[in-house]
Amino acid sequence: MTIEYIGKADTMLAEYTAMLARSDARNAEAKALLAEAEELAAEVRHLESTEFMMTPDEIAQSTAHKAMLSQQIDMKSSRVLRLHRETFQEWESWTTRQY
Repeated sequence: MTIEYIGKADTMLAEYTAMLARSDARNAEAKALLAEAEELAAEVRHLESTEFMMTPDEIAQSTAHKAMLSQQIDMKSSRVLRLHRETFQEWESWTTRQY
């Protein structure tokens, strides 16, 4: 092996390791966001299942609260999609790189 080849291999390995670490961090964040979104969705399902026992005023409050929860779920879901897109784009960029 030449020194140039070893240097390229070391560089490639270091970049790959860093990319995997970033990917792991994004995946951990995505997993946490999905767990939070599931908790919010469970709260929405609970509200929906108890609406038949509510007064009209309580239903209005419940509807507003569900809308707020749904908005939070959508924000978390959007962030998860962005994280996965970033991971894919980084992987795609890395695999097409010339060393």
